[in-house]
Amino acid sequence: MRIGLYGLPTAGKTFILDAVRNFEVLAGSSLLKTLAPDFHSLTVEEKTCVRKQMAMQLKEKNDFIMDGHYSFGDEVVFTEKDGELYDAILYLYVEPAILEKRMGDSVRNKKYLAFDVAKWQMFELESLRQYCHKHNKDFYVLDHPGKGYFPDISAVLEFIDSLAEGYSCVSYARKCAENIGRKIEARTICLTDGDKTLTIEDSSGVLGYKTHIFDGNFYTGFQAWRHSREMANFLRFIDWTHQPFEKLGVRLNHSVIERIKMPCVILTTGYCEIWKEIANELKMQMYCGEQMSAETKYFTAKFLQEKGIKIVAYGDSMNDYYMLRQADEGYLIAKADGTISRSLKHMNTEGITIV
Repeated sequence: MRIGLYGLPTAGKTFILDAVRNFEVLAGSSLLKTLAPDFHSLTVEEKTCVRKQMAMQLKEKNDFIMDGHYSFGDEVVFTEKDGELYDAILYLYVEPAILEKRMGDSVRNKKYLAFDVAKWQMFELESLRQYCHKHNKDFYVLDHPGKGYFPDISAVLEFIDSLAEGYSCVSYARKCAENIGRKIEARTICLTDGDKTLTIEDSSGVLGYKTHIFDGNFYTGFQAWRHSREMANFLRFIDWTHQPFEKLGVRLNHSVIERIKMPCVILTTGYCEIWKEIANELKMQMYCGEQMSAETKYFTAKFLQEKGIKIVAYGDSMNDYYMLRQADEGYLIAKADGTISRSLKHMNTEGITIV
């Protein structure tokens, strides 16, 4: 497996790479200088050629992680050869104010303060996410909403270890699509979110569980992976015995359920034990777990479409956004007051029907 670790200057990529286990660590800038000792004095075109040359040479290697830059301000340096090289791309997100402080304290990186750091970072992140969607590659945003950076990188290192062990939202989506296609012969299939879409309440919320993991609004596999572990730890310390979902206070959203007129599959990041019961009640297939992310939902829709299946999708938040955009028909569930999730505040919902 080959992994690219991206992020703005001063984000802390080197700090993480210095501690990585289970992968050979490569320094992209050092390799470029090995190929071209005068790299920094080359023209833009010459630098691009060297980057492509390095990427082509590294395709002969495996099981490594390497840092990279998508752009420098308004100059994009990422090439198609870079993208082809990696199986997964990690993006290290740091709060813009923290990045600006670090850049200001660095003689070498102070020049980047001439750019809008917040816009620059989101441009890189969204561009790489779009690239991975197009080319069926795993994409994960590494963020720490509580601090805005990683004072402790243990969770990041554990996640990278999980990648070495086979964690992959794209692979899981393929399995979901294969299972769905095998079990359902219909040429139109509905994919739906669970919490706040098929139900009025959040399945884990009724148990008293609250999280800040999704506060960054990224919903990639890294957040799903952390959420799964946090939820498991939460359940260990509460006095909870299994009860029917109605007794727990989870109500079905019949206004949505009644709209669904075709075979339907639930893709949820909610509490699996409750959703197994709900899926059985609704006579629907259900897929959940630590690899169920916004990307998993998106790729499941995409891979089913590649089999010639029309996709109708329902969801309520950013976790469903890419699935809704990819679907042949996407339906966004509004709140009771008619507004949509705050997580979608700045997203383009054109082509998605709000219900």
